[in-house]
Amino acid sequence: MSHWDDLLGHAFGLLLGRPLAEFDTAGTYAVFHYDDETAGEAIEDLDPGELVTDANGRSGDLGGDGLDPDRWVPDLAGSAFIATQVRPAALHPLITATTDDDRAVVWGRDIGRALRDGSLSLDELTPDGYRLYPHLLLRPRTDGSLLDAMRAATWTMSAPDGLSDIGDSLQRHGYVEPDGSVVDPRWESTLDQIDDDALRRHLRGLCLDAHWARMTGAYYLGPGECPGDLQPIADLPGTTVIAGWEFGEGQGATAVVRLAGREPGRCGPGA
Repeated sequence: MSHWDDLLGHAFGLLLGRPLAEFDTAGTYAVFHYDDETAGEAIEDLDPGELVTDANGRSGDLGGDGLDPDRWVPDLAGSAFIATQVRPAALHPLITATTDDDRAVVWGRDIGRALRDGSLSLDELTPDGYRLYPHLLLRPRTDGSLLDAMRAATWTMSAPDGLSDIGDSLQRHGYVEPDGSVVDPRWESTLDQIDDDALRRHLRGLCLDAHWARMTGAYYLGPGECPGDLQPIADLPGTTVIAGWEFGEGQGATAVVRLAGREPGRCGPGA
């Protein structure tokens, strides 16, 4: 492992409450992200070819230094589509699972195959104002390891490049006094144990208190906690939630999960 892999592994272990080595190293770990602005709109521009192409390999960084999903290399085949009511009849045989609140989970690769063979059309997937049609839970490309899933979830894919300092930005713009803290007190002492200053400042921006996380950065729910928008993934049989974050006032959410079993057409840890 590289020096930065060691730094990140130690930091992630602190956030998760135990070293990464204590997690199942044979498991397949993944990240899922919900964004209320693009969850439905993205479907209209889907390329069936991308939906049937598995994205294997370590997380990538498409550029930037913010907490922006556009930095991720998307894995649309492994992404999930959630429908509150499954109206297109062609989706019914594709459903992986239905949750207790009747939200159905369909994998991108299965939608892609149905689009490609003509049994489903994009017109049937266009969302309405109540999200009754499938909306996207984006999965970034990762190599299946917990380390890489946490890298993607915290936007440290290219660290030390691409790190941000949200707390400093809030101070420079006059929102916070120079000696003030914007971090959730639950995580202050944990973050103080991270030796690298740039990494510590970056991760502080992902552990803001509930007030500041409404306007920037993220609110860290903690180990084993799942945001409500990603609960359909958590409810899949055999899935374990590792950690979760929320953004804004419900506009976005990210979860790291351990998936159950073997994923079709994929390689990497646990596959």
